[in-house]
Amino acid sequence: MANRAYFYAYRDDTEELLFLSESWHPIPFWFKVALSTGAEMIPSQIFEGDEPVAIQAPFKAGLERLFEFGAYLQSQSVPDADLLQDFLDRTRHYFGPEQVNNHHFLLEAAEIYDLILEETPEDQNEQLLFEIQRMGVEMAKILADKPGDLRKAVASPWVKYLWNNWEEAMDVRWLIDEEG
Repeated sequence: MANRAYFYAYRDDTEELLFLSESWHPIPFWFKVALSTGAEMIPSQIFEGDEPVAIQAPFKAGLERLFEFGAYLQSQSVPDADLLQDFLDRTRHYFGPEQVNNHHFLLEAAEIYDLILEETPEDQNEQLLFEIQRMGVEMAKILADKPGDLRKAVASPWVKYLWNNWEEAMDVRWLIDEEG
């Protein structure tokens, strides 16, 4: 077991998963952004068992949210605008025309959940789902209101995390980054 979270895309008409990225704990900020539009718990698509230890969300809406929030962040005084621009450029390049037929993003984090023995993987997934859903509601309001200073306007833990861990948040490695 590698103790990682895996991020995929897939279509409803095939069982094939398109591997996008993987990460150790914590779950990357941008994975959560992409999942923040209609996330729901489902059984794992890669691990055995029927327990709802995976999270899926609509692909198109999630990708739009990711780019819309990224564009909004470009209007802010962020810790490192170049890192943000690099992340957005790499992400736009990776999610080109061949990706538009995907229907869902899928997060498989059961290996990370296995590290925390005090709670069941299902309970941990439910907590993560709640965090992502809450973030989605807050992010929708932010994108509707477009406050001039995000950090002063929104006192959410994820906003504080983003600013305090900027380099880590921008360090998402899409599969294309590994392949060149």
